[in-house]
Amino acid sequence: MSDPTQPNAAPPSPDSRSTTFQPVTGEAEHYSGEGLLVSAYALIWVILLAWVGLVWRKQSALDARLDDLEREIEKADAASARS
Repeated sequence: MSDPTQPNAAPPSPDSRSTTFQPVTGEAEHYSGEGLLVSAYALIWVILLAWVGLVWRKQSALDARLDDLEREIEKADAASARS
């Protein structure tokens, strides 16, 4: 097999490359597929619940502001009716 670091070396042919499964030996990182799946779903749910909580809080603030505006309009209508 030719050395790929050589400038005049021909690229290896597709037939010369291994197409069989070769397990990694030694100290390799290993993650459980189930653990990653559960972690991903848990993260999605936490993000979703945080977003719903934020929207809920903003909606409550908007409702309070709207109530204040309605009271001010009623006060202005009562004041203009007396004049």
